[in-house]
Amino acid sequence: MAAPGAPLSRRRRVGVTLLGAGLLAVLTTAALPAWRTVYPDRVDLRSGSQLLWVALPWALVCGLVAVVSLARVGPSRWLWRDVSRGLLISTVLAGGAVTAAWWLFSATDVYAREDGMVSTGPGPGTWLALLGCLLVPLAGALPDDPSPGRGS
Repeated sequence: MAAPGAPLSRRRRVGVTLLGAGLLAVLTTAALPAWRTVYPDRVDLRSGSQLLWVALPWALVCGLVAVVSLARVGPSRWLWRDVSRGLLISTVLAGGAVTAAWWLFSATDVYAREDGMVSTGPGPGTWLALLGCLLVPLAGALPDDPSPGRGS
């Protein structure tokens, strides 16, 4: 750990910024539409608060690991950085796969087609939740600061 009055390292400053931006993005999801379905006579919007019950716990778990990774220095940090990397990869794969599957099933819904659905797709809340859930584990997966005198 750094001394109490010492300035934060570049890795920690960037990590804290990414962590804060990611959590803010996930929380902002509640104010935006998560899904949009267009009919000839109307547009149905699903609230982003319905998406928040999935995105927020995932972001908090990733945030806890990221905080531990940012707080650690030295040889004990590699484990937490690798866990954050694993969560980042899991978020990319799972978030993309779930969104794509939901989109496919929504677009091919027979009952919605009978009602005259023209199109359907994720709204800005979904994209913001995915971005926030990517920024949070990225904060913990940042590489160590280069050592002075090692040619960087």
